Amino acid sequence: MNKKKNSLGRLLLLLMLLTGCAKDDSHESSFTALRDPPAGFKQAAPGMTVRLPQDMGAHPQYRLEWWYLTANLHSADGQQFGVQWTLFRNGLHPGPFKEKEPGWQRNEVWLAHAALSRPDDHHFAGRGARGGTGQAGVAAQPFKAWIDDWQLDGVSADIWKLVVKAEDFSYRLQLRPQLPPVMNGEQGFSAKSSGGGGSMYFSYPYLAIEGEVEVGDEKFEVSGQGWFDREWSSQYLNPDQKGWDWMALHLQDGRHLMVFRVRGAEDFYSGTLVSADGSARTLDAQEFQLQPIEYRDSRFGEVPVVWRLKVPSAQLDLEVRSWPGDYWNPGTLRYWEGPVSISGSHTGEGYLEMTGYGS
Repeated sequence: MNKKKNSLGRLLLLLMLLTGCAKDDSHESSFTALRDPPAGFKQAAPGMTVRLPQDMGAHPQYRLEWWYLTANLHSADGQQFGVQWTLFRNGLHPGPFKEKEPGWQRNEVWLAHAALSRPDDHHFAGRGARGGTGQAGVAAQPFKAWIDDWQLDGVSADIWKLVVKAEDFSYRLQLRPQLPPVMNGEQGFSAKSSGGGGSMYFSYPYLAIEGEVEVGDEKFEVSGQGWFDREWSSQYLNPDQKGWDWMALHLQDGRHLMVFRVRGAEDFYSGTLVSADGSARTLDAQEFQLQPIEYRDSRFGEVPVVWRLKVPSAQLDLEVRSWPGDYWNPGTLRYWEGPVSISGSHTGEGYLEMTGYGS
């Protein structure tokens, strides 16, 4: 059954991207859809603000959005685990939707990705659903995001619960936000190029996590920390942009740091630095340096796995290193999603996501 769901997920992701792309004689990658959204969809823009708790819910007037968790976990005997869970919604037609009768709808599709990682070991599963069936969805208050029996529930304002069971792994985790959400970019509008365009984007930078993970016949009690992203837009990458490099880091001095690079004819950089007390400030391209310094051959090609990250104003000079192994999430559009360790001026841990690499 899970294999069928994985195939459905890959098919839905391909359909999502094809519906967002215009016919183009240049045969660009599906990651490079038109910047401007189709008629009827709303677009994120400077001056917009985030409203909570409303914006934890779905936005049918936008074309693409996701709810995204990464976590670094440890067992009592010192074993390391990485967890990723993402729920995507892609609008095929702009909402709000007014269907005459219940049933399958041709206005949106949902997709979820789940992964569990250890050093040299990576497990992945995916699921897909059509809109209108109740099979997948998100409610803002109380917060709940689900697809089938994969669920991220807001048990209370201070406690979330994530339950995922796949063919060869599972996890049941309790998440406690330790800091208030931070607005990335310009009060929540996160630009993705110097020429305009972007998304609404906020994060919970520090979640205290405890619970249980299971891999095959092994079961582990775990605890650790995570980062949660909430993002929505109606634009994909510009035609010259080929992918992105994103990392969310937890430093042992209590600070948290997110930076990304969108690769294109002119690379675009942005980030957010969060203090231990939860105060945050946006970092622009002049305030930090992000450079790959070591590559690894993988099953889908060469990828950068060691990075140098400098933020001089924050006295940060970091080496960010992927765990040993291969952390590709497979599918029609593959991407790298895996844990990292931090050394240099500060130590810590976090997650690295990369798209647009490999054959």
